Amino acid sequence: MKTFITSNESTSQELSLGDLSHAIFEAAVDAMIVIDTAGIICALNPAAETIFGFLRTELIGRNVSTLMPDPDSSRHDDYLRAYTKTGEKKIIGKGREVVGKRKDGSLFPMHLSIGELSVGEQKLYVGICHDITVRKEMIEKITYMATHDSLTGCVNRNSLHERLRDLILFCQGGEWQLVILFIDLDGFKQINDHYDHDVGDRLLSDLAQRLQKNLSKSDLLARMGGDEFLIASIQPRERNAPRRLGQRLLDCLSTPFNIKGIEIRVRASIGISLSPGHSQNSDQLINDADIAMYQAKAEGGNCIRFFRLDLRDKMESTFRTVGRLRKAIELNQFELHYQLQFELVPPYRPSGLEALIRWNDGCHGTISPANFIPLAEEYGLMPAISRLVLERACSDNKELISEGLLDVPVAVNICSNSFLQSEFIGQVSATLRRVGLPPSRLEIEITESIAIHDISLAIKTILALHDLGVEVSMDDFGTGYSSPGILKRLPIDRLKIDRTFIGELPHNEFDRAIVQATLIVAKSIGMQVVAEGIENAEQLDFLQKNGCTYGQGYWYAEPLPLPKLKNLLVIKRENYCENSSFA
Repeated sequence: MKTFITSNESTSQELSLGDLSHAIFEAAVDAMIVIDTAGIICALNPAAETIFGFLRTELIGRNVSTLMPDPDSSRHDDYLRAYTKTGEKKIIGKGREVVGKRKDGSLFPMHLSIGELSVGEQKLYVGICHDITVRKEMIEKITYMATHDSLTGCVNRNSLHERLRDLILFCQGGEWQLVILFIDLDGFKQINDHYDHDVGDRLLSDLAQRLQKNLSKSDLLARMGGDEFLIASIQPRERNAPRRLGQRLLDCLSTPFNIKGIEIRVRASIGISLSPGHSQNSDQLINDADIAMYQAKAEGGNCIRFFRLDLRDKMESTFRTVGRLRKAIELNQFELHYQLQFELVPPYRPSGLEALIRWNDGCHGTISPANFIPLAEEYGLMPAISRLVLERACSDNKELISEGLLDVPVAVNICSNSFLQSEFIGQVSATLRRVGLPPSRLEIEITESIAIHDISLAIKTILALHDLGVEVSMDDFGTGYSSPGILKRLPIDRLKIDRTFIGELPHNEFDRAIVQATLIVAKSIGMQVVAEGIENAEQLDFLQKNGCTYGQGYWYAEPLPLPKLKNLLVIKRENYCENSSFA
């Protein structure tokens, strides 16, 4: 028999265990501590010594409250006396999580279960416990990962709604309002495209830290995904409090970020919704702030806009239009109209034609490209539309050439997202082969904004098109980021002066100066120029006198679907020449 000596102030006796029980007691991984009805420690095993940091001899005869922090240590003896008196079991036989205290005073979480036993006539209690620090840390880590964004440390959208519901309830009927700010960076995709994604990730992380520094401890910062953040802030119910907060956040972003030695400036669009207000729940509150953010972005970005009910109707209309647009892409419901380009000297022979997309949206009628192209770009639909347009334009031009009606390049507008895709050159090459159109009879039109996206990649793509035999023109020159430096760097073949500078010629002094300067620069570098939007003889005369050689506009021909274009070409051929083509 193995014995353990148990003692208190009044009694001393041997606690005997059999060999098997003793072996289990000594080898157990869990700490095991035996106490009497007064709470005095009678026995403990080696695992208890390890967990609590005491030697066995230091604990035998001491109250078990030594191993508990306040207030548990001061309440323990009262609980024991109450249990001895009433027999009401509150913790006996039940496992629970408690806090233990080591010899050095440090605290740790542990799982504890307590049982009763009798040795002779003496009633004893045995506590079995183990340190759950590692398990709790793992659970906390998993919980944190499930509720926070791994890149920025912000709350993620999964855990956002429950916290918003609590904040909404807090603000009901009181002197406080819940302000939701939906923040979206302006031009973040271009930053990601221009630099590597590691720079973009670092920027988002640093931005989150900067936003957090400009918020109070009670404010909630969440990352909604990508470059979108949401802030929930309790503010006094005064009119200007939400705007002041929004402006403070915009101002804090005005200082450039330094990422890997690269100075990056960012701007943001902020949409604000309020509770109490038009929003009835957390979902609607977020959606309304999101809608207001899109309004801010539509107005040029780097500004704050508040939600209004009419914006919700507008956004719902937008979503419906986008849905129909997706269907139109799926069913290829677009048609192309072609506007002839021409030489600015008699007999004004056709020199090219531009493909212009049209969308007849059934019962909704014809929708202007100015209305649906921005939507297609915003919702990532332009690459699919560009593929359809490229295929149709090449096929139609091949038809014109085969029928002997016209043998000139067809110009196809390609947005920057499509133009800079790695597979774009392959798509162009495959389309030309499939249709059988000579590469010299295709022209790709890009806009100046492509230089902001990634000018190095743009140059590489233009040179690859030249290798195929396809020429490249810059459309809408003068309306965006015009710079002689762009013309110098981009190896484009042709420049198109935007119609906004042609419409008031020759009377508008500013337009005259812009057009003349453009023609001089283009001539000096050997670049052809096409003037868009020629509508009358005065404009034509001015352009001719200033050395412009090509034009496009209603004075010569309006955009026409292919059948009507063919009819027009027959008429022009009869009027201007006897050859079978205008080449």
